[in-house]
Amino acid sequence: MNLTEQDVRELRKQPGDLVRLIKQARTNAHAENARRRALVLKHPDLAERLTQPPINHITPQHWTGYVPPAHDPENYGGGRPINTSPIRAALAALVEEAERRASAAHRGPNAGTTAA
Repeated sequence: MNLTEQDVRELRKQPGDLVRLIKQARTNAHAENARRRALVLKHPDLAERLTQPPINHITPQHWTGYVPPAHDPENYGGGRPINTSPIRAALAALVEEAERRASAAHRGPNAGTTAA
């Protein structure tokens, strides 16, 4: 969600609008985290990588599905890299691989091979 300062000013004019927007954004974020978590935990080899360096969770189930943002929002900082952590990169790679596998599964068995 990319809000400008003007957007926030307008939302503040209507009682409750900004609060509703923030609650909806939080609900959406929780749903996206749950989606990513389920997608990765569905694959035992990917789930196991959550316990290995650099992520190092005690168990795969400890991961909430949250992947920190890589960049500032465009309207705040101009999209500068803000998180170059190897942990963030590893989480993003796990999610990307899980999404690739899910996409390949939807295309069917003749769509190509999947690599672990």
